[in-house]
Amino acid sequence: MTCQGKAALVTGAAGFGMGRSIALTLAREGARVVVNYRASEESARAIVAHIESRGGRAVSVQADVFTAEGCRKLVDAAAEEFGQVDICVVGPGAGWHPAPIHELDASAALGDAHDELAPVYHLMPLVLPGMYQRKWGRFVALALSPPFTSPSHPYNVAKAARVQAVLLAAGEAWRSGVTLNCVGPGPVPAIGSFEEAVEQCEHGPAWTRRRSASPQDIADGVAFLCSEAGRFITGCLLPYSFRE
Repeated sequence: MTCQGKAALVTGAAGFGMGRSIALTLAREGARVVVNYRASEESARAIVAHIESRGGRAVSVQADVFTAEGCRKLVDAAAEEFGQVDICVVGPGAGWHPAPIHELDASAALGDAHDELAPVYHLMPLVLPGMYQRKWGRFVALALSPPFTSPSHPYNVAKAARVQAVLLAAGEAWRSGVTLNCVGPGPVPAIGSFEEAVEQCEHGPAWTRRRSASPQDIADGVAFLCSEAGRFITGCLLPYSFRE
């Protein structure tokens, strides 16, 4: 399972969850990584420093992927640093508005839908044409798969919209050798420290001690879909189970 030499863009990669683990794991598999962040500059720099200390290449880029301008800035920075985008992983999306339906805040709910769809629809036109031209590309979005519906109705609806936005485009992309997939975990707790995230990425003791799906499980699934091993998988919603 390798992504050797590929240029990967990972949105929301500087937090404590799946984005950070995905960035570390794609670098582990040989990809050059664009570490996107919105506010966590220090964390993004730490991820880049770690990747470079292992002989990899990475760059941190501040951009708001919920806006067209932010997505353009991010892709332009990736192209300037690495020449192209071979892998695009879309992470952050909807907020958290778990009010009962009869107390629904319509503006917040519509905002959730926007935040799930905006990165997908802003980034696809920016990265897919180059992938089509090269006859190789991977586009992966983090979503939610049944039966892991959350207590938030708008969150569930927004995630479902993201899944459909990606999977319904898979057939068109496949004709140009590009795969489009979603990964749908249930509840996944954050990894508390950067050191533990690295240890899990390297499948060390923290990895073997885990008792439920962690961000690293999701990261390894993403890396598989982005590798040559996942070449013939497209239009997939990869589910993860968890233990209480």
